[in-house]
Amino acid sequence: MTISVTEQIARLNDRCRQGFDPTARLVVTRACLARLAGEEDAVREIIAQAELLAAVRRYDFGPGDGPERDFGAFDLRGERIFFKIDLYDPGLVKVALNGSFC
Repeated sequence: MTISVTEQIARLNDRCRQGFDPTARLVVTRACLARLAGEEDAVREIIAQAELLAAVRRYDFGPGDGPERDFGAFDLRGERIFFKIDLYDPGLVKVALNGSFC
């Protein structure tokens, strides 16, 4: 059975989102954490970050979210949160620039 490229990408995105890829790096803006924490308090920001990552990990994709499962939106602590998963691999960037990857 052959798995389509779209499904392969979706599976990689799921691994990243669910915390199963040890090489994945997640970025959360300070502005987002400040809005969720409500105050400039490191402990509140850490708790807000943990809640945010837990919500992203258990996000249930719908039909309108796209086949690659790389974008989602949900509400957390009264704020609308948007997340996006992008692959960055320096080796693939070189391939993409010469036109053989797309």
